[in-house]
Amino acid sequence: MAKSGTLELEPPPLRNVRSLTGLRFLMSITVFVSHLAVVLPVPRVNDVLGLAGAGGTFFLVLSGFALTWSFRGDDTLRWFLGRRMARIWPTLVIAVALPLGFALAAPGTDAAHMIGAAFASLFFVQAWIPGVVLETTNPVTWMLSCMVFFYVIFLWVGRFALRRSLRQLAWIAVATLAYGWVLRIVLWIAYPPSEPLALDDAAGLTFGIYSPPGRIHEFLFGVLMAAAMRRGLRFRFSVGQVFAAIAVALGVMWVLADASVRSMVPHDPLDLVMAPLYACLLAAYTQRELDGRSSLYARPALVSLGKISMGIYLFHFTVIFTIAAMVYPDKEMVDFFLDPVTPVNSHWLWGAVGLAVSLLVGWLAYRFFEDPIERRIRRYLDARSGRGAPAAGATPETEKPGLVGSSTSDSA
Repeated sequence: MAKSGTLELEPPPLRNVRSLTGLRFLMSITVFVSHLAVVLPVPRVNDVLGLAGAGGTFFLVLSGFALTWSFRGDDTLRWFLGRRMARIWPTLVIAVALPLGFALAAPGTDAAHMIGAAFASLFFVQAWIPGVVLETTNPVTWMLSCMVFFYVIFLWVGRFALRRSLRQLAWIAVATLAYGWVLRIVLWIAYPPSEPLALDDAAGLTFGIYSPPGRIHEFLFGVLMAAAMRRGLRFRFSVGQVFAAIAVALGVMWVLADASVRSMVPHDPLDLVMAPLYACLLAAYTQRELDGRSSLYARPALVSLGKISMGIYLFHFTVIFTIAAMVYPDKEMVDFFLDPVTPVNSHWLWGAVGLAVSLLVGWLAYRFFEDPIERRIRRYLDARSGRGAPAAGATPETEKPGLVGSSTSDSA
């Protein structure tokens, strides 16, 4: 430890784990599919599509993993947050403003609520306000509200984790898993899954599941796994073995598809099942590249698609809800979650259209807005912080940590 109190760290043995970027694209598609299963469900296979509903969990685990893997120990909170806001905020403005314009143009809209919810999203307090968590123009932005809170506490959390032994990290991981399950069981007791859930009674449940206290265990799984690997853990399970474990877990959840705890989105424990498995998946791919082996998700095409995943995530719900609102004009957004529509085969076509538009919008946002603005802001921040140019041999991707970007550090 340095005398100044900063944490001196050896750099990770491999800074740019390309597979993690390709995996981001896969998980952005699972988020799309899981929301499609809510607003435009299809017959017979909808239970299978619903199993993809832990894509948001993957992004939270990935963020904790990537931040800890690339942590240098000498960050200041101002510089650390500034670089991440350069990635998040410009795109978020469009992702909130676009659906807000649609909502205000619709008859009968509670304009005051929608405008207030939009500002809550833009200033990352959405997930702290029970009546706004999901009742906003773009409900998927709740995750950014959680993420920014995790960014604020990360410098302390990261330093704490990286000072722990492997045994201590293992016990903290057990406690983290226990916290997640205890919290969910408490919510099940307070809001019995077997009873109908009225909209007026749902605020506490959605807050308990979609707020930072309700999701911090997912972020911590990523932090703890990356800290363990930087502290010397060699992950001994292969990518195939981890995928097999994930398949078994999803199979069990599919068998339990009719259970009361899986009857509604807020009650579903799929995120708790998948979070530790996702941490293992990230570790397996990282170990694979540490061993000098590549993977499907490290290929240039998937890495490029991974770079646009934040745009896909932020805009996809606006796209598919716009389509769903045309198909079901009498339904409001929350109605799709609390009063599901009947699965029909025609939704296949609408889903394909929604996916194509989401991919296009994600690419346009990244190519012409997100990436150029981010680079300008980060150059400015680097100049103000005195960090200077990247070290010799570094690429722009390895030097730009953000929400969910193009390399290991940039995937945070």
